[in-house]
Amino acid sequence: MIVEYVSEEEQDKILDMMIEASTEKERDELLARLPLQPGLAKLLKKQVGLEALLQSNLNLYDAVEKYGEGFLKE
Repeated sequence: MIVEYVSEEEQDKILDMMIEASTEKERDELLARLPLQPGLAKLLKKQVGLEALLQSNLNLYDAVEKYGEGFLKE
């Protein structure tokens, strides 16, 4: 799990890097750095459970900003 702010400029750079990535693994790692939309994070939490979400490599920054730190504990 990642909880890291990524500016719009950084997001653009990450997207450019994804285009240039040579492997699917590299693209997946870059994609995981982009903040997951809060609604999608909430849905994933419900579908796969909190523990699986916490063990993921997904950036949950926006979800924590919207739902608070409790989102990672409940």
